[in-house]
Amino acid sequence: MLGFLVKRPPKLSSSAREFVRAHPDEARVAVAVALETAAVQSRAEPTRSTGDVPARLRRFVVDRTGEGLIGATEAASRLGVSRTTVYDWAARNTLIAWRATKRGLNIPAGQIVGPGRVAGGLAEVVDVVGEPELAWTFLSQEWPFADGVARPIERLQSGRLDEVLSAAAGFGATFT
Repeated sequence: MLGFLVKRPPKLSSSAREFVRAHPDEARVAVAVALETAAVQSRAEPTRSTGDVPARLRRFVVDRTGEGLIGATEAASRLGVSRTTVYDWAARNTLIAWRATKRGLNIPAGQIVGPGRVAGGLAEVVDVVGEPELAWTFLSQEWPFADGVARPIERLQSGRLDEVLSAAAGFGATFT
């Protein structure tokens, strides 16, 4: 069963109804995002294997333990900062990271855009989604946007924070 907090759909507020009237295309995208996320949740088994997931949904399965994760030392080297700075940025969600062990961090390398630079808006995405590892799951998978399907991390790197935050709200709400 999906982890929705409500048993019946709530009535739309007047501002939500006005949004649907004023922005029907954006409303359709929001509904599509919610339905795709619910489909992934309802069909995916709690296993690392993608063999049990229907072929149409496999592109939504994210292996968070595989390639692309680095530790604090490697992140510090790529960013040209100290390990202390990496831990500080991780604590503030300026850099998305989560505990791998008592003493180590998992840091997705894809958020690093250059020396001393990570994609902008990461802390805001974590605030919306609720936790760093889940935020990275959202950022690293393809997601439907008004002008096509893309990975949200790519949208952040091109400065489209508002668009990513709107999509993140739908993603985070389905995992509570």
